[in-house]
Amino acid sequence: MTNYYIRKLYRQKDPYVSQVEDMGDDFSTFLDLEHVLKNLYGRGETLDLMIRQLETLVQYHQGLTAQSVSPPAQLEEVEQRIFAILGESDQGTGPSISAKAAIQETPTSLETGVTVETLLGILNQLQEIGKTYLGAAITVNYLQAARPSQDWFKQFQIQRSQKVTYPGNLTQSLDDQQKELARQWINTFIQSCAQVITKFPDIVDQPQILNQL
Repeated sequence: MTNYYIRKLYRQKDPYVSQVEDMGDDFSTFLDLEHVLKNLYGRGETLDLMIRQLETLVQYHQGLTAQSVSPPAQLEEVEQRIFAILGESDQGTGPSISAKAAIQETPTSLETGVTVETLLGILNQLQEIGKTYLGAAITVNYLQAARPSQDWFKQFQIQRSQKVTYPGNLTQSLDDQQKELARQWINTFIQSCAQVITKFPDIVDQPQILNQL
């Protein structure tokens, strides 16, 4: 099903595919998906992760196209991610070194105390990595769904095209209850992502992140 659907997307993207197939040639004669993925990601866990991610994106795209009104921008975003996994664009398929390093370099509570700025840094880096693997729409939905219902947390603004923001004092320290709820927020978000990308907790180094709160 995944191969067939990607073949369909390529026909829409590149008229050359349709011309070749109209002449009776098979799609695999000029694009062997299995061969492409193995060349890009080897044969280990990374390959398995990308195959699962590709299958998830195809299912998500199918769900969007089945809607009576499909948002073009959202469809385009999913298609770009599919083609990116196949090496068809400059968009990366994994978190950048700088993105992951930024999480690891966020000051811990032992050094400066847990401030709003600390929490924002974690949220934004998780959002960036989440968008890399799941796309912006799913990542934002998961962040919003996992956010604690306490009024104070509702001040954090989560939007697809922007970083998470907070309108108040960024140097404000979180009290014990806020820290615990923040940990729950992060943990719930990561576990939600892990339902789609099983290695997500390892990708973001979940223990190290939670240790900052």
